[in-house]
Amino acid sequence: MLQFEQIKEDTDDINIENIGDKEIPTPKSFILTYIDNELTEEAIPEIWGKLNEYDFGGGAENIDFVIYFDKPNKTCRILMDLYYPEDDFNVPEIDEIAEYYRPIFEDFYKKNKPY
Repeated sequence: MLQFEQIKEDTDDINIENIGDKEIPTPKSFILTYIDNELTEEAIPEIWGKLNEYDFGGGAENIDFVIYFDKPNKTCRILMDLYYPEDDFNVPEIDEIAEYYRPIFEDFYKKNKPY
């Protein structure tokens, strides 16, 4: 069964250096993490084939997915990465992003899960 684990702002790859007095916009990206203890490793390609970033709308410039099987815990992890343009100063707050994307993804998953 799919369970929401967390949402966090992804700041791991951000390395911005200010030059003089010029303010440089910081790119925004967020990661929604889910776990599913019923999805098998063999079924990952099936759900992967159904994922399409355009099914989720919203203001994200790009949406990427990572799905992997966590063998020690015997669960699948699904990461939904949302990227916003650097020049977008109207990026929603993290709780607004979760309120928008969580129900859309969870509804998509219920309809497309391979079990």
